Amino acid sequence: MIGKEAQIALEKGIGLTLSQIYEMNVADEIAFVKAKTGKNIIFSKRTDSRKIGRGNPLLARGKITTIEEINAKIDALQS
Repeated sequence: MIGKEAQIALEKGIGLTLSQIYEMNVADEIAFVKAKTGKNIIFSKRTDSRKIGRGNPLLARGKITTIEEINAKIDALQS
């Protein structure tokens, strides 16, 4: 769990309580972000030099393939 002060700050910034966030499924989360920001959630293939040493090594090396790229390759093979 997080501290009470951090919880209050998060709830104020996000506009939802932590219990509401915990109860959300992925579709609800995506819809909430889209409604809050007015933008779709996308996966960026651009690497951020500040994050190269953290997380997924494939992401850091730019080796992640998006579903759109896979679909384009499948369409090209079927043509």
